[in-house]
Parts: sequence; structure tokens; C-alpha cells
Amino acid sequence: MKKTIILMIFVMLAFTATALAQTDIAAVLTVESAPVEVQRVNTAQWLPVNVEAIVGVGDQIRTLESGEATITFFADGVQTTLEPETTYRIDVFNGDSDTFNLSVSVLAGQTRQRIDRALDAGSNYDVNTPGANLVARGTAFQVRVEPDGRSAMLVSEGAVEAGADTETATVQPTFGIRSEASGTLSDVVSATTFEQLDAAIDGCAATVTTPDDVSLNVRLGPNTDFDRVGTIAAEDITVIKGVAGNQDWYRIDFDGGFGWILSSTATIDSACPGLREFDPSFGPEDASLFGTGSAPIESESPPSTATEEATG
Repeated sequence: MKKTIILMIFVMLAFTATALAQTDIAAVLTVESAPVEVQRVNTAQWLPVNVEAIVGVGDQIRTLESGEATITFFADGVQTTLEPETTYRIDVFNGDSDTFNLSVSVLAGQTRQRIDRALDAGSNYDVNTPGANLVARGTAFQVRVEPDGRSAMLVSEGAVEAGADTETATVQPTFGIRSEASGTLSDVVSATTFEQLDAAIDGCAATVTTPDDVSLNVRLGPNTDFDRVGTIAAEDITVIKGVAGNQDWYRIDFDGGFGWILSSTATIDSACPGLREFDPSFGPEDASLFGTGSAPIESESPPSTATEEATG
């Protein structure tokens, strides 16, 4: 029995040595909670890791249901935490404590990244997702990749450059961005949680009422000085995309673009983590997005109250 156990250990060590010989050693993988698995480069089998392992370029790491792991790269201050149900790959790693090049992919799930020092001009840290490429310098940020490939990022320290196709955007602390799997970037919006990010981009469920079922004017901005582009029935408004300051002006989807309504009766779903807030001077919206049925209508003697913004 003793000889059998020794033989099994020898085989496992030999397999590990062979796997590491196929890759460039890059980091230490520490299991915070199981289950965590590693797929070595050029292999098909997922191997369980219970405590700690060395991982390298081309290796994939995944955390299952309740699994969580920390990856500490052999470069000063670079650390990534993989939350449950996350798949992550190391694509490129080379360098030392002074200068390094690191590129990784978040294929699914959610991660937290931290670089504890500002990177010099010769170093780079890239995070690739199905929807965007992220370039960080001296920062802390989170990445989320949904099953359909839609990707999102939140920045808590420093700044991250997000790019998708020909679009680029710089995301500062307490802001976030999202990208579709097709590579379309959202606006950069204020958010510190992914729930806030989704609400700022997708809006929140809402109800709007008007007396006698009259319609509401839709304008190009949150002010009666902006041109009117049409009207909308209160019952047709089920989602609100933003609010202008502390006023009763709300941004809505309208005819392929965005419009603004004035309402003192709008009720936002209590589960909403917060509407996107716009400056009261925001606007005008892009009228070219509207369908052929909508065109700016210059208003005469603009009304100034929610009641006057309702039309029969």
C-alpha cells in the first residue's frame, strides 16, 4: 500500500512538472474557497486545486459554485481575485519587479483587479473580455462577463482605458462602463456597484399617470426651452432612463432615441438602485436617431409646469 501511494505521488509530480514545462510560469494561484480548477495549456483536462498551485501562460483557471481564488503574479503588486463561477486565462506574462507585460482574459464571471503601484512606461496590464479590451495603469477595478458575452467594468482607483472596435473611453474612479458582445461601448456612467451600473444604462421600471389620460410632451432636453419632438401616453412609459438633478424631468426611450418628459407623478420601482443623474443643462438629445415620424417642433410660449406639459 505504501509503495502504491508513493507511486501515485510520483506520477502526480511528474504530470505537474510536464505541464509547467509547456508554459511560462506566471503566478501563484491560492484557493480561498473550493472548488477551484486549472486547465493547463495544451491540455483538455480540468484539475482540482485544493490549496495552492503555480500557473503559467496559457493556463485557464475556473472557480465553481462557491469557489474563490486569488492569483498573485510574479511582479510587484499585481493581484486578481476570481469570484464564484468565473473562468480566467493568462495570455501573456514577462518581466520582473520593475517592468512587466501582462495580458489576461476574463471569459466568464466576475473578477477584482489591483495594481498597488503605478506602472512605468515600459509596463502594461491588459484585461480582455468578449466585449472590450481594458488597459490599466496603477489602479483597482472590477470586471464582470455575463454568459452572453456582455462585459462590464467598475473603477475604484486610478483609471482604465476601455476599447471596443474603434471606440475608446477613459473610466475614472466611481464610474463604470459596459459593452455588448458585439463590441459596442455604453456611456461612461457614475456607479460603484454593477447593480447601479445596469440601472444607469438600462433604466428602472416606473409608472407615470396623468389626469384624464392626456399625453405628455416629449422634448429634446430637461427644460421647456428645448424643442418638442412629439407626445407619449403615460401608460406607454414603463422604463425611465434618467433624471435631471432633483427636478421632475425624466429621460425615456422615444422613437429610436431619447426624449425628456416633465412629470410630478412618476413612481420609480423601489428595487431600483438609482437612476442615472443628468445635469439640468444636459441636451439636446440626438434628433437624428428618431424615426421619420418625429421631428423637432419649435414650441411657442413654452409651458413651465408638469400639468401644462400634458397635452390633450
